[in-house]
Amino acid sequence: MKKQISVLFFILGLSPFSFAVTPEKYAEWKERPQEQFTSAEESFKMAMDKILQKYVDKGLTKEDLYRAATAGMLETLNSDEHSWNTLLSPRELQEIQNDLSGQVSGIGIELKFDDTTGYGQILSVIPNSPSSKAGIQRDDQILSVNGQRYKGKQFKDIVAAIRGKIGEKVSLKILRDDKIISLNIKREVVPWTPVELSKVNGSTQLLTIGYFTGDTPKLVEEKITAINNNSVKNLIIDLRNNSGGSFEKAVQTTELFVPEGKVIVSTKDREEKIRSFTSKRSLLRKDIKVIMLTNNQTSSGAELFTGALKDILGAKIVGEKTLGKWNAQMIETLPNGYAIKFTTQGFQSPNGHSYQHIGLKPDVEVMLPKNIDPKELRIKHDIPQRFEHDTQLKAAVELVKGI
Repeated sequence: MKKQISVLFFILGLSPFSFAVTPEKYAEWKERPQEQFTSAEESFKMAMDKILQKYVDKGLTKEDLYRAATAGMLETLNSDEHSWNTLLSPRELQEIQNDLSGQVSGIGIELKFDDTTGYGQILSVIPNSPSSKAGIQRDDQILSVNGQRYKGKQFKDIVAAIRGKIGEKVSLKILRDDKIISLNIKREVVPWTPVELSKVNGSTQLLTIGYFTGDTPKLVEEKITAINNNSVKNLIIDLRNNSGGSFEKAVQTTELFVPEGKVIVSTKDREEKIRSFTSKRSLLRKDIKVIMLTNNQTSSGAELFTGALKDILGAKIVGEKTLGKWNAQMIETLPNGYAIKFTTQGFQSPNGHSYQHIGLKPDVEVMLPKNIDPKELRIKHDIPQRFEHDTQLKAAVELVKGI
C-alpha cells in the first residue's frame, strides 16, 4: 500500500536531478503553438524504446528514463515554480522530514559556504553536540568531507555529505589557522529550532525566528511569556532568511500574536475552495508594539506570519521585500521510496491579498551590503556590536522610537 504524507506545508525547493528540460527552455516551448499529443501512452512507450535502443550512451537504463520523466513532469508543471514542484530522493525526503521535526542527523554545526573555494566556514558549534565534543571551533574551515572537495558545488551538497545515518562516522579535514586537522565524528540526532530572544535596550527586545519546525510554537510561547513578564514595550521580530517550514506550525506560531477569532490566513485549492485558519489563542500583551525585519529570503510560512501581523496588528516591516512564495506543497511518497512534491494550494493574507511572485514590501526599505549576512551577524556579534554592521536592525530600533 502506498505510504502518503498528506500534511500541507512549505519547504525549500530542491532540484535533485538535472534530467528534465530547463525552466527557460520550457517557458520558450510553452509560448509556441501546441498541437495535441495524441496517442500519448503509445508514443511515450515508443520514444522510450527508441532511446534505449539507439541512444549514444549505452549505460542509459529504463530506470533512468522513468526517473527523468517523473522529474520532468514536476519541473514543467509551472515554469515559474519549478523549484517547488520536484522529485525527492529517499535521502532528501528524510532530510525534509527531519528539518520539519526540528531534529537532524548530523554533527551540530552552522555553516557558511564559499562556492569559489568549496570550503565551509564554521559559524557556530551547538553545545554538547558531536562537533563540540570533537573540539571543532568557530571559524574552522572544512576543506573536505569523506575525502570529497566541494569547489564549484553547492551549499546543499556539503550539507548532505555531513549529514547521514545516526551512529555512522563522517571524516572531515579542518583548516585551523595554519594547521590541517583530521577528524572522524559520529553523527547523532541534533535538535535545532532557531528561536532566540535578545535584549536590545530597557524597553525593546529582539525575537529571532529562523524556521518553523515542530518545536517553534512551543519555543516562541516560552519567549512571549518572558516578554510579557518584563517591562517590554516594543518587540522586533527578525524573520530574515526564514524560508518557511511547516504550514501548520507557522499558523500555530502566528496565533500567539494575533487576537482570538481573527483570520490568520486563507488557502484556496484547485476547486476554488477557500479554507480560513483562525486564531484560537492570543498570548502577546496587546500594548506591545511589533516591528518585523525581512529580506528577500523571507519566504512561505515567514511571509504568512508577516502578512498576518501586518494586516491585523498594523505591524511595520523594515528591511527588504520578501521572496513572494504564497503557495503550499504536498508530498506523496512513491512505492520505491522516492517522493513527489507539488503545489496544491495558494494562500492569502487576512485582508485577502496574495503576494505570489510579488512579495511584501517593507514600510521602511533598508538594504544590507551584499557581503553582510544577518545570520552571520547574529551568531558572531552581541547586540551592541551588531548595530555597527546591521543597518536593518538599527533602522528598526529607530522606527520604534517614532511609533
